[in-house]
Amino acid sequence: MRDASFILGRAGSRVLAVVLLAAATALGGCAGGGGAANSYAMASPGSGATVAFESIDGPPPQVFDRMVGVLDSESKLRSLSVVSREATAAYRVRSYLSAQVVRGKTVIAWVWDVYDANQQRALRLSGEEPTSAKGGRDPWSAADDLVLRKIAQAGFSGLSNMINGT
Repeated sequence: MRDASFILGRAGSRVLAVVLLAAATALGGCAGGGGAANSYAMASPGSGATVAFESIDGPPPQVFDRMVGVLDSESKLRSLSVVSREATAAYRVRSYLSAQVVRGKTVIAWVWDVYDANQQRALRLSGEEPTSAKGGRDPWSAADDLVLRKIAQAGFSGLSNMINGT
């Protein structure tokens, strides 16, 4: 597992990304089928709910770093307030990713468990994103920015839906 403080030390320019990563950790619920199975409304900028990412388990360092950047940009687009995992947050997200080869094609499976301020799981989001690459020795090499963005979009859509109560 790699945490936000490690990224901050390694990539000072990604301070905001770390903050956003902490927020995404609070996401959860179910979405599947290569994208958001449930398309949700975005959180409004005035909702005031904060999100912190506790962890992103599974990917190698280079994929982890790119995922942090994608989460940062997607949270900005949705006006979600992502804070450092050391900060107080309304929701905390624990994210899990795995790369696997299924019938000769690489698939990235993901789960976001979202916890409320009382440390109770409020939502679980999950899905699988097929990649354009065929299975190879390193299935993580197929986790391009488009695949990571689809995961972030599905997760943030589910989180926004929960925050907005829609």
